[in-house]
Amino acid sequence: MKKEAHISGIGTALPYPVSTERMLEVDEAMRRFHGQPDSVISRMKSFVKGTGIHTRHYSHPVWIEDNRSIDDYEEAKRVALSHDIYTPNDFIPPYWQRMEVFNDTAIKLAVEAARRALDNWGGKASDVTHIITTCTSGWSEPGVAVSVMEALGLSDDCQKAELNFNGCFCGATCLRIARDIIRAGDAKAVLVVAVEVASSHYDVNATDISSLVAHSLFADGAAAIILSDEGKWKYTQTGMSLVPQSQHLLGLVPPTGPDHTSYRMTLNREVGKKLGEYFCDGAGSKILNKLHPNADKPTPALGIHPGGPNILDHVGSVFYDLGWPTNALQSSYDTLQSIGNLGAAAMMFVLARRLDTIEEDELITLAFGPGVTVEWAKLEKVSS
Repeated sequence: MKKEAHISGIGTALPYPVSTERMLEVDEAMRRFHGQPDSVISRMKSFVKGTGIHTRHYSHPVWIEDNRSIDDYEEAKRVALSHDIYTPNDFIPPYWQRMEVFNDTAIKLAVEAARRALDNWGGKASDVTHIITTCTSGWSEPGVAVSVMEALGLSDDCQKAELNFNGCFCGATCLRIARDIIRAGDAKAVLVVAVEVASSHYDVNATDISSLVAHSLFADGAAAIILSDEGKWKYTQTGMSLVPQSQHLLGLVPPTGPDHTSYRMTLNREVGKKLGEYFCDGAGSKILNKLHPNADKPTPALGIHPGGPNILDHVGSVFYDLGWPTNALQSSYDTLQSIGNLGAAAMMFVLARRLDTIEEDELITLAFGPGVTVEWAKLEKVSS
């Protein structure tokens, strides 16, 4: 009998919490130090407030409240940096220094999220036969997978794969690949880990609109999910597609100019509109029909990548027109407001917050990223 893939355990990890007010206070101080005009500072404030985000989490202590210390965050400081690389470098640390702390930020977050997923699952570390990781915020080798394997005591012959520098859709990509591995019949359990440390790339030199929007949205965190042949939610469908003629709208490149000290993102305001058109009148409408072919049946719950309010508004309008209730994306809005956009880990955070409370018997997930790439899946609740 063919194995089916199920979500068996979930864990998340977050560094220091930073209020929007504190984030803007530090951002303004950085920009005034470098003599940037009021117009740039005001534009950044407008973008940040427009996100609707109340709290972000950053691994770098420069954003900690003035009246607080690292010791006030016992849980967060285990997975975050204890020394400030921003202030000693006039708030623009060189690229090598941003990457030098990769093991003290991304690796620690990834290990903690994976440890919590393992605990939530309740299985044995030795039963994890495969590990798939993704990170868009940095790189080292041996990488995230090896660090998690050693920290959790996974088998030395646990098969690893690392999908780095893919972007926001890739947590879902890793889950899709994990599903395929389980269904192939060769795995006991597959551990998927997605981690992002966007704060390592905060660059006040980057004053173009795309960079300002990216800085206003992205934050730090890690999520881990274990898939096995048993669990409360079964993967019934999953796949990936590209939105035609959208490559120029969303992308990420390493430092390419003499004044660049971090990755630069292209994040066009038209992404949300393009996705709305894709799912309403384009090929995406066929995907939605495949995921919910019978309009007479109750609408599935939704786990949509919280990429930003513009994306959620446009994608949400498609679902509302198709008969979903107007609060169908509330969990995605709530996730965005409470932690920001966590890139490849973002949609996994929505699942972590939702799976135990969903009343519907089915769940549709969507994640978006450079390409523009769309990852989609359908999960089905397993009756007890």
